[in-house]
Amino acid sequence: MATMASPSPVPSSPSVTESNGNAAVGVLSYLGFTVLLLQVGIVPMLPAIGRQLGLSPGDVAWVLTAELLAGAIGLAVFTRLADLLGKRRIMVVCLSLALVGALLGALTHDIVMLFVARALMGAQAPMLALPEAIANDTMHPKRARRTIVTIHAGNSVGVAGGLLVGGLVGGVGHDYHVYFWLAAVTLALGLASTLLVLRESPYRAEGGFDLPGALLLGLSLVSFLLGTSKGPTWGWSSPEVLVLIIGGLVLLGLWVLVERRSTHPLVDLTVITHAATRLPTLVVFLIAFGIYGAISAVTRFAQTNPQVAGYGFGWTPLQACLFAIPVGIGGLAAAWALQPIGRRIGFAGAASVSVLCCSVAYFALAATHSIPATMMVSLAIYALGNTMGLAAAQIIVLQAVPPSQSGVALGVTAILYAVGNSLGSTVVGVFFSTNTLPGTQLPASGTYTAAFLVCGACTTLAALLAWRVKRVPVGELGTL
Repeated sequence: MATMASPSPVPSSPSVTESNGNAAVGVLSYLGFTVLLLQVGIVPMLPAIGRQLGLSPGDVAWVLTAELLAGAIGLAVFTRLADLLGKRRIMVVCLSLALVGALLGALTHDIVMLFVARALMGAQAPMLALPEAIANDTMHPKRARRTIVTIHAGNSVGVAGGLLVGGLVGGVGHDYHVYFWLAAVTLALGLASTLLVLRESPYRAEGGFDLPGALLLGLSLVSFLLGTSKGPTWGWSSPEVLVLIIGGLVLLGLWVLVERRSTHPLVDLTVITHAATRLPTLVVFLIAFGIYGAISAVTRFAQTNPQVAGYGFGWTPLQACLFAIPVGIGGLAAAWALQPIGRRIGFAGAASVSVLCCSVAYFALAATHSIPATMMVSLAIYALGNTMGLAAAQIIVLQAVPPSQSGVALGVTAILYAVGNSLGSTVVGVFFSTNTLPGTQLPASGTYTAAFLVCGACTTLAALLAWRVKRVPVGELGTL
């Protein structure tokens, strides 16, 4: 069983020679921006894709979930390979696979191939971890922390940009193929910039690749999430659903046993169980659970025709672009606020405060989602808390591991982030499929309230866990 290093080492040291300059900061931030731009960009188009391809709300949710699920598996595989073979090298591979997926989606009219295209685009998910790891390995600590905050600001702006792009494509072009062509151009620019600007991390881990662990993790996640999503359609007591859900849990248990006994595990479970890192990683999972569930609920509610459903705003996808404004403002505010808050109360305190902001936003959405103005304010608060919370949690994890484990440590947090995304998206999809208006496939009004309350409960628990994270004295953090 692999062991984790003592939490005393900091992620990098002042003696490290910086190999990536200001241009690299721009590229890393761009990669952080694009990964969520392309993930979120499909969300405002889901209702239109469902109508265009004749899919139920539960099935169309898999257009999103396919990428998130593939991303969770890809994170486990590629972050381990990145530590073994080089982070920049694996980033090039990931971006190339995602580019192939975008081109496939742009050229296909088949629903199965659309799911394949989205799954291939999940290969960009390691951009949730590897840019931060590159910064951590090739920059001095103070500059690395600033860069990580900048990358997370790029993430949040990417969410806003995704809402904007998805709304524009859905509202003007009414053709999801345009989205895939835009994705191809975006990924090609990221790939070219990575090849031309970024310098490789000097650190390498030792050992081999855990193929049995990769297969078990993939099968367990696919089985469990597929069974969960099909429960409302096939029946929760049906043999197929029970076999998928129970089989997924059994495979997950086998995966844990394999990882604990492996000399070189795919996922170092001590990152989750170690006292210095288990709470921050759980915080990331709980924050992630609500992200896509909430965004998909907000955009679906806004585009629902009130004359048909008795609720909603009747907005077009183009009007749904307005959601990009508060999300972008909240994300930029987080980039400005995290540094002074981290200096004053430490990153553990910053994580707790920021996740409480998410809870406030979710509970406000549950109570007032029928009012456009309060929904906008809630989304700004949500983006502020989400961006700050994820960045603070990752910085805490990086402070607990040596540079040679930075990729796998951030990979574990990113895997939990992706699994949380997938599970949250699936659960909200189940809500929408289970409780519908008579004679329609539209979710009942109370479904939205329930979805927001569940997301709020998750982030409230995350805030409590973040408050229990061991504080690093502010003096040891350096000057941001």
